[in-house]
Amino acid sequence: MFYIYLSAFLLTLQRIIANMKFSLHIIIFVCTLFCILPAAGADGDPFIVVLDAGHGGKDPGTIGSSRTNREKDIAFNITMEVGRMLKSNHSDIKVVYTRSTDVFVELGRRAEIANKAKANLFISVHVNSLPKGSRRNVMGVQSYTLSLSTAETNLEVEKRENSVIALEGEAAKKYNYNASPESNIMFELMQDHDMKESVVFAKMAQAEMIKTGGRKDMGVRQANLAVLRLTYMPSVLLEVGFMSNPTEEKFLMSKSGQKRMANSIYNSIVQYVASRSGRIQEPATVVMPQPEEAAAVQETVKAAKAPRTVYKVQVLAGNVKLKSNDRQFKGLKCEMHTKNGRYIYTHGSASTMKEAQKIRKSILKKFPGAFIVTFEE
Repeated sequence: MFYIYLSAFLLTLQRIIANMKFSLHIIIFVCTLFCILPAAGADGDPFIVVLDAGHGGKDPGTIGSSRTNREKDIAFNITMEVGRMLKSNHSDIKVVYTRSTDVFVELGRRAEIANKAKANLFISVHVNSLPKGSRRNVMGVQSYTLSLSTAETNLEVEKRENSVIALEGEAAKKYNYNASPESNIMFELMQDHDMKESVVFAKMAQAEMIKTGGRKDMGVRQANLAVLRLTYMPSVLLEVGFMSNPTEEKFLMSKSGQKRMANSIYNSIVQYVASRSGRIQEPATVVMPQPEEAAAVQETVKAAKAPRTVYKVQVLAGNVKLKSNDRQFKGLKCEMHTKNGRYIYTHGSASTMKEAQKIRKSILKKFPGAFIVTFEE
């Protein structure tokens, strides 16, 4: 990674000098940029992911059918859950938040946090919406990467996500940029490698939001979004659904819906880190348990011929069969069950709910999301 950025830097400097159209502040900027660009995946260094919950504070984002249904809350809940899952399961991934409370953070400040952290990946979570009078049946997920020329179809998203700049007053002046040869060269430095990597991650995230999140595919797109333009690492903005669609609004406002979308983003991050560093085994195979999975297990055991209720604690669920000594079990002895092509892993067995609660309590430090499921044997 270091040599990629070095080559880009030297090429940029060569072009500036060849054109003889440069100024001292441009050269200083490029040199500074080179110094702060992250060398992702260096041995022994954590992979740094910056999670950006869109909007916040005085900026509610899109509003649903009820004034209490706000984009900022959905984005915050999903983002914090992604961070919790990463911290619980992957010590080699460092999580940085642009906001951890309901506060207004300028777009430039969000990018500044990511740049200062020398992040390897920047993910901004948002909720989509169509203007009043538009079709209410439009639904699905979109993943956006940076483009300096915007397609007409993406213009509405660009306007909406950049509209927060109006709330920043004088601070908004920093977003202005021109189309001079110098500025184009500077953007090339960001685009050459990071934009390609952004697309790689965006495709992973989009696939997961469709598969794990169960959402409709509305594609990986590009737009000139300020929060992406100001970051110096692979950066993606995720639209996790449409608030203007009543069905999707209900899904996104539910705890289970938010957890499913968090699972999707979590899986894509793990998959991306594994593909770029090789440090994580079994990328994107395990998702945190969902309430409906517990219900599915309970539904399955109704067909048993000799019913005897047994209580077990579910810790993991995924698409790939894990070995009994897999590190994801964190030293626990787990039992495997299958349901609809998925593998469900439980720990312990008890004949009463009270005993099962004791088992669950004993492993909460290792698996905060563990819950009790019932089987009939």
